Parts: sequence; C-alpha cells; structure tokens
Amino acid sequence: MKKLKFLFKMALFIAFLGGLFVALFLQEVGFLGNGFEKACREKGIALPLQDPRLVVDVGGKTLSIYEGETLIRRYDVASGRARRLGALDRDSNSTPVGEYRVVRKAVRESMFSRGSRFLQIDYPNADDADRAWDLGRLDRAQYDAIITAVEAAKPPPENTPIGGNLGIQGNYFSIVGDSFTDGSIALSNGDIVDLFDHIPLGTPVTINP
Repeated sequence: MKKLKFLFKMALFIAFLGGLFVALFLQEVGFLGNGFEKACREKGIALPLQDPRLVVDVGGKTLSIYEGETLIRRYDVASGRARRLGALDRDSNSTPVGEYRVVRKAVRESMFSRGSRFLQIDYPNADDADRAWDLGRLDRAQYDAIITAVEAAKPPPENTPIGGNLGIQGNYFSIVGDSFTDGSIALSNGDIVDLFDHIPLGTPVTINP
C-alpha cells in the first residue's frame, strides 16, 4: 500500500512537471498570449505603433499599453519580492518607481529563468542617480557613469550600489504569487511574446506605486 501511494504521488508530480512544461511551451510559441494584434485591429490602431507607452501599476499588479491616449490592452503582472518600492539598493529586489524608457530588447536562450524575452528599462536613470547621490550611496565615478549612459541613451551600468538590468520579463504564473522578481516587472511568457515585437526602443515606461 505504501508503495502504491508513493507511485501515485510520483505520477502526480511528473504530471505536474509535464503540464508546466507544456504551458511554458504554449506560451513561448504564442498560443497563450492575449491577442495584442487583434486588440489593435478592434480599436482601429495601425501597426507599427507610432506613439506607444507602457504604464505599470505595481499596487494593482497591471501593465497597460497605450497608443497615445488610447488604451490597447491591460495585462496582469508580478513585481519585486521587496515590499518597499524604489529602494535604490542592488540587492533589495525592489521595483523602481518613476519615468523610464526601454533601452534594450533581448531574446534570452532559456525561458525557464526569467522568460525568453526581456525589455530593459533605463534604471537607474538620472533621477535615480541624483537621489542616490544625495543619500550618499554613489561615489563620483559611479554617478558619472550612470549620467554618461543616460546622456548616450544606453543601458546604465549594473555594477553600482543601486543595481540595474531591470525591466519587463516573462515567467509570471499565478501559482508563484505576484511578488517574486529581482525588481523587474513580470508578465506571462505568452504576454511578453505577444508584446515584444511591438514595443520599440525608446518607449516610455511609467511605473507607479
């Protein structure tokens, strides 16, 4: 009897892993996305987008994409593990708050770590650097490196005390909760695949508490 119970539990576990893999695969190839292109057609919005912007509501756990003032779609998201937002600390797992832009788009080799698509924002930007400087968390070289990157519209350095390499990633499932990232905003893999090709570099990203 004990052996049968053990085998039954193993079968359930294997079935769970298999289901998770299938879900990841279906999201990755776009079968479980939210139909962004269809939403654009329904609202009479031509692609490619001319004036896109993203608005993240951390408290409400949503990401909204607009074309100008027209809302196209709203997505469920997760955020950083830290309850405190905008902590300006590399190891805090805190989601930044403020006005940012998409400065890099990356297709990752593995969808299992953070999803296979990533839209990096320019955190830390000049406002973050100024605030961190006032708090004494950056030295002059670190501050200047951030400002130089900002002025060149390049991804800011990641090796300062206030961290970096944050943005919009994949791998959000309801079963993992809605606060599990290193500070990035997480969509489901299907949603990030759905959006990825339609979000150009330079797209404004507003992150509200």
